[in-house]
Amino acid sequence: MPATPSSPCARHTGARSSRARSAPPSARLRRATAGRAAGPGAQSGAGILEFSIVAIPVLLLGLAAIESAQWLFTRQAAGLALLEAGRAGITQHASPQAMITAFEQALLPLHASPSRASAQSRLEAALARREHRLGGAPWRIEILSPGADAYRDFADPALPVAHRSGRSAINNDYLHEQDLRYRAMGWPQGRGPASGVDIFQANTLALRLSYPHEPAVPGMRALLSMLGNERGSYRQRVMAAGYLPIVREMSLVMQSHPVSWAMPESGKIVGPERVAVGAAGAAAECAGIWCLPSSPLLGEAAGAAGEPAAPGWRPSRPGAPGEAGGLPDAPDEAPAGVGGELPGC
Repeated sequence: MPATPSSPCARHTGARSSRARSAPPSARLRRATAGRAAGPGAQSGAGILEFSIVAIPVLLLGLAAIESAQWLFTRQAAGLALLEAGRAGITQHASPQAMITAFEQALLPLHASPSRASAQSRLEAALARREHRLGGAPWRIEILSPGADAYRDFADPALPVAHRSGRSAINNDYLHEQDLRYRAMGWPQGRGPASGVDIFQANTLALRLSYPHEPAVPGMRALLSMLGNERGSYRQRVMAAGYLPIVREMSLVMQSHPVSWAMPESGKIVGPERVAVGAAGAAAECAGIWCLPSSPLLGEAAGAAGEPAAPGWRPSRPGAPGEAGGLPDAPDEAPAGVGGELPGC
């Protein structure tokens, strides 16, 4: 029922309207502002805060996913490039230059371009930039096998490649007969006295790659540089320069006579890396989860950081019993009728 002018509701409404008209302008402004603050827009600050709390972890997870994908792709490409270097090595007498050429050619997919020449120029520029930052080789392959002691034990000066190169070479022909001959000479299980490996292991090319990966996420280079050591091993120096070292290893049986070539001055191909114990800033001072582990391929002598590598690499002999396709070990003594001389080749 509508209120009449004489009803109490009408009198109350009229009184309130008259008070509002008679109120000062500042009071009317405060009431209007308070009304607007109590509206739906009052939640806008809380929404921004909640979005920030959710968005920051999501952004970090996205950056981690991008970095992981790039790292996995680089790791796969580096592993395939190492395999190409190994194939070149086993067919070309373990030539360091042949392995360098094959490895860098296999890195072209990391610098894809419309043309091969453009990809090659991008690869060369990237390697030069990395070499400048590291102050040394832009990547490194260590030849774990055959080692210097294996060449001392099994060198065959009658090989034509030894005459041509003037370097020690190991015979890759008739390995089983060679093993029988060394056993007949009194070498336990055919293992050389200096290297501790047999002729099969001496004819195995084992490589370890250390490839610097440049992080894509901002801030990762600064973090890695704090974890590195400028006076440590190659991989620690890589971290000190802001790169993440990718380490891959492989071994292949030689298909040619391995030769003890001189290592190139570029430092891209080296022998097993040795770090002096007690040297200033050496790997012996490293401790914690960020220390780079030693390779199990080098045996117990390389188990502790800072210790020199084992004198020889000791993989399983090809065709060892118990392995797929393995053959029985040759007897310790040469069977009757097998002389000490090898068949002509």
